[in-house]
Amino acid sequence: MAQSVGSLMLRGDLTLLMLVLFHLIGCGSVKELTSEPQGPWTRAELSDAKQTSSLADVNRFIAELKSQGAPITVSTLGTSAGGLEIPLVVLADPPCLDGTQARASGRAVVYLQANIHGGEVEGKEAAQMLLREACQGDRPLWLENLVIVCVPIYNVDGNEALGPGLRQRGHQDGPDPIGRRTNDDRLDLNRDCLKADSPEMRAVLAKIWKVWDPHLVLDLHTTNGTRHGYSLTYSPPLGADVDAEIQHWSKEVLLPAVREKLREKHDILTFDYGNSSSRGGERSWSSFSSLPRYVTNHAGERNRFGILSEATSFLPFAHRIKATSLFTATVIDFVADHVEEVLRICQSADRRSELLHATGATLGLEFETRSRGIQALLLEKRIEGRNTPAHKGPQEVESIPHDVRADFDATVTTPIPAGWLIPAEEKDLIELIGRHQLHHHVLTEEILLPVESLWLTTSTVAKRSYQNRHNRTVKGELVEENHLARTGDVLVPSAQPQARIAFWLLDPQSPDGATTWSILDDPHWPGTAHPIRRILQIYPSTTDE
Repeated sequence: MAQSVGSLMLRGDLTLLMLVLFHLIGCGSVKELTSEPQGPWTRAELSDAKQTSSLADVNRFIAELKSQGAPITVSTLGTSAGGLEIPLVVLADPPCLDGTQARASGRAVVYLQANIHGGEVEGKEAAQMLLREACQGDRPLWLENLVIVCVPIYNVDGNEALGPGLRQRGHQDGPDPIGRRTNDDRLDLNRDCLKADSPEMRAVLAKIWKVWDPHLVLDLHTTNGTRHGYSLTYSPPLGADVDAEIQHWSKEVLLPAVREKLREKHDILTFDYGNSSSRGGERSWSSFSSLPRYVTNHAGERNRFGILSEATSFLPFAHRIKATSLFTATVIDFVADHVEEVLRICQSADRRSELLHATGATLGLEFETRSRGIQALLLEKRIEGRNTPAHKGPQEVESIPHDVRADFDATVTTPIPAGWLIPAEEKDLIELIGRHQLHHHVLTEEILLPVESLWLTTSTVAKRSYQNRHNRTVKGELVEENHLARTGDVLVPSAQPQARIAFWLLDPQSPDGATTWSILDDPHWPGTAHPIRRILQIYPSTTDE
């Protein structure tokens, strides 16, 4: 049934009334989002949500916070494709140097990343404001139980490439101007987590994953898509083969608690990220992808919690900041309140990953969405003759049943092997596994190994470039055989915490690895064996590297 403001009042649905009022009039001054802050102020606060922070604004904000004696360490994540330095802030009291020290003190590490797409800006403002709140004593449990590693502007190139707001993002209600989606190499940084072509992602692997190994990754975005009735949508890791306990705690414990608290305490409505579609008169709500090229999916494949936040673009900028700030804070609050459980789950997931081959586990190669059942979702009510601008929120919403398909199952699987053998000539791939901190060994002598080789029947390269690469698709038959591995070849065992990342990168049939992204030098001609072999049994005649 469609619901207008009047009908909402009659029904007493104050939560939905608040939502519609936010659509119509916004949520007031952005300075009202925190309780009597002392400053420093973000650019959004200084402009009453008419502008967003530049790189200089963020650096000024961080410097002012530091000058107040805040328990933060300020450094640089790395240098962008365009040559700009990416600010990195570590909030820790007492200070610590890395994830090992954090764990030794009983604290979990939270990585808070915003502005991966230059025009999606409310996360950048929310991240600064949350740092200020924590530094000024508003969130004592964060300092007691957590170390927060924060990159307020991940895509600094995109942030600084300003243009008119409605030209850059035509479905977004402010601010103006805003930045560009990609970095200066025209890469979408939320597709780069495995291939790591960008200097930005390489910096994350080196300075975030290697140094801090965060237990929770929060990735803050703005969405376009379906014109729904939610302030924000979210997603846990969507990989079908993510550790079962990571999946359960994300989907059945953390996110339901966050969603309920936002609704009850803040009148903020949220739901699983997705889009509505109709086929044969039946509606479905489907999420985006299970592939680990995406930030939060990548975290899940590393046995860590990853939460995607997608503020709704056609809501006013001030409300998007509020929704993002409250959602992010509520997630972090919950983790801080359950820190021992979070530490235990991540550690246990690492141990289980080391045993995937030994326990006969299979991992997915092809995937499809799985139905969660029929749920009523809030969508814009379409009324003939009413043409609401794309960057303005719905005037009315209605409840429509949907088949919710926000999870994935593997439809084609393969056993995880004992390891993978990379030819010594594949220098780019060997460098890449090092960037991902995968345990590997360099063979010091020739050895005959029992392997599975993928003998190729087809090998097709896409004509059009995607993310500056031409994707390759291969098909073939796996054949067990003995293969003479040479001195200098690289063996990557699957008995390691990052077994799933190794599988995604190296397995010849992986849909998101070295083969798909054309990282290998070998041309993969049909009638030949794929250069990477699946090892059936590991021998000790190797040296660690």
